Amino acid sequence: MNVNRFFIGVISGCLLSLFLPIVPELLWLIFLLALILTCMYYRLLFFTGLCCALSLWLWQVQQHQTQSTQLLAWPEPWLKGQVVSISQQDPEFSRFLWQISEGPQQGYLVRVRWQQAPALLGQGQDWWFKLRCKAVRAPANPGSVHVEANAYVLGIIGNCVVKDALVLDVEWDHRQQLYQRLQQKIGNLPSFSLITAFTLGERPFSDELWLGLQATALGHLISISGFHIGLLFGWVYGLMLGVATLHINLLWCRKAAAFIALTAAWYYSLLAGFAIPTLRALLALALAVYLLQQHRRLSYSQSWLLVCGLLLLLNPLWVMSISFWLTLYAVALIFLFVWRYPLQDRSLSGVIIHGLKFQAVMTLLMSAPTLLFFHGVAPLALLSNLIFVPWCSFLVIPYLLIALLLELVLPAEMLWHWQLADLLLAPLQHWLLAGASMQYWWLLPAQTAFSALCIALLLLAVFFLPAAVPKHRIALLSLPFILLLWPKTPQWQLHLIDVGQGTAVLLQKGDRGLLYDVGPVYGSFNATEAYVLPYLHYQGIRQLDYLVLSHADTDHTGAFAEVLKAYPKLQLIADFDTGFSQRPCLSLPERYLDAELWAFRSLTQSGEGNNSSCVLAITTAGWQSLLTGDIGHSVEAELLMSRPDLKTDLLVLGHHGSKSSSQLDFLSRVKPLLALNSAAAHNAYGHPSAEVLGRLALLQIPLLNTAEQGAIRIEKTEQQLHIWPYRQQPLPFWLQKP
Repeated sequence: MNVNRFFIGVISGCLLSLFLPIVPELLWLIFLLALILTCMYYRLLFFTGLCCALSLWLWQVQQHQTQSTQLLAWPEPWLKGQVVSISQQDPEFSRFLWQISEGPQQGYLVRVRWQQAPALLGQGQDWWFKLRCKAVRAPANPGSVHVEANAYVLGIIGNCVVKDALVLDVEWDHRQQLYQRLQQKIGNLPSFSLITAFTLGERPFSDELWLGLQATALGHLISISGFHIGLLFGWVYGLMLGVATLHINLLWCRKAAAFIALTAAWYYSLLAGFAIPTLRALLALALAVYLLQQHRRLSYSQSWLLVCGLLLLLNPLWVMSISFWLTLYAVALIFLFVWRYPLQDRSLSGVIIHGLKFQAVMTLLMSAPTLLFFHGVAPLALLSNLIFVPWCSFLVIPYLLIALLLELVLPAEMLWHWQLADLLLAPLQHWLLAGASMQYWWLLPAQTAFSALCIALLLLAVFFLPAAVPKHRIALLSLPFILLLWPKTPQWQLHLIDVGQGTAVLLQKGDRGLLYDVGPVYGSFNATEAYVLPYLHYQGIRQLDYLVLSHADTDHTGAFAEVLKAYPKLQLIADFDTGFSQRPCLSLPERYLDAELWAFRSLTQSGEGNNSSCVLAITTAGWQSLLTGDIGHSVEAELLMSRPDLKTDLLVLGHHGSKSSSQLDFLSRVKPLLALNSAAAHNAYGHPSAEVLGRLALLQIPLLNTAEQGAIRIEKTEQQLHIWPYRQQPLPFWLQKP
């Protein structure tokens, strides 16, 4: 019981760190250490654990920030390190993780981009790199990875570009050799991406497969995680116990079963690149093996607290990982199920029914965190998991690991074992593609952490309360949550999507929308696929009616063809040649649903430059928004001459806040209540300019900029505007400032 209090304190301290507004100075570590000694003296184990967690968290965060600051302070340092991930190849760049092996930053990672990298580049190689680095920062949109938090979890201290290089050791490690061999040998198989996902943790998925994973709720099955590591451990452990029964001379297999199974789990983790979920599973399994050897039995609650507490003591920064808490939540559900519904009928039919019941309960109870983090549920989740979790657990994953072992011993030209694997994966492949094509994903009202917790507790009560508790009382408790989740009348929303140095604005009502620009494209990278399309899917846009391309600059047109592919029925609006069926800016209708539209394009500008931008005024629920593209001061004056009474409530600054736009006269005439700007953090152009900031300050117009706020969502009702800047919402609080 005392140990439980300590680990509850550890968990509480790690959770408390998420709500701290700032990172305290390192001197606070002395105070925390003194508190630890005091609490230990008085045997206050809860507070001892809490202070231990906060001390370790403070030390790791301060070290991470210090080493990142030092790295960024050097102009172009030469550093020695090792490639620790399989590189992602783009037409112009190779991207990979690189671990520094010497100097004060030893052990930390940097995310590297290398233009025209050599073909021999691979995981396991040692290099001297001359690097130009910048801080880890990326556009922040709901539904996407919290890049800054993820950098702390993984130990990444910078994003770097290779300026010069010297190879020290060209040998690939075992994982890279296997991946290269499989790519050359079976890269043309339809299920190649699924094979590499299950065996090596690499997921070169198409957009269709990613959508299929969302629509079928099978993402947990494809990514190598604790489930896969634990599954392999169980298979090998059971196999060794079975072998021990064959002959008396094989009794040693019983004693060695746990260690052999742990070794197999370690090898699987090695193949997965020792991803964090696999490391957590390995540590938990190692603890279980230790307790087994010591003949110590713990209750389910003690086991959960022990695993969770020890993992957070090893790395308190894992508290920022969503996957960490999803895993612990799933483990807690498994323990609850085994406690509440023990297996009593051990016949084949009884085991099958019990397994189906388990899968159904797990799928339903995992819907609460899905609703919290992804604002929706997949109706196909239950059916998908009932079919493909057993299919993959009992057939696909064991066979793929056997096929991988065969690959190591069979002649290189042999293909039959992979062709059979392709046949086994064909049903899953077809199911994912079918789910993507039908867009099986239900968007539900966004939930707070509190409401999602209440929903989870209600579901837990339904399934795990003793049978003596009247079920009708639980049904009455569910009524408030039914009202909470009941679809509400859709309101108009304006979204300024964070695409970095570019523009993308979404006007949404329900599942329909109008998109104004699609973000930038830089070389092989385009924000349209990286940010805009995922944002549209996340917000539940099923019907995109119009795509307005303001002008021809690539920071506005991006990869607009991908939007046309995703929404083939939309109408493209552009005043330059796109190569697709299109209509001019001024052909936009005056009404879109119940919104009023007014389009303007300069009559004096005949080219495709900034001043040819299509300006769009939108009136919804009595509020007006003005999207100005990249127009300069001359077209601003022309716009005012065309419509002298022009006023707006929301103004998206022209040309990302450039000093050549948003002139004082223009701002004072249109009188916006709020200015919005789309620009990248620390961009090379200095947007928004000091001049524009001065004009806004003079007129007392507040500004929200995606560089600081991330994506900005504004809901319009007849009474007021509800504004949600994304970076002011996610935890941890101390990471919200740029």
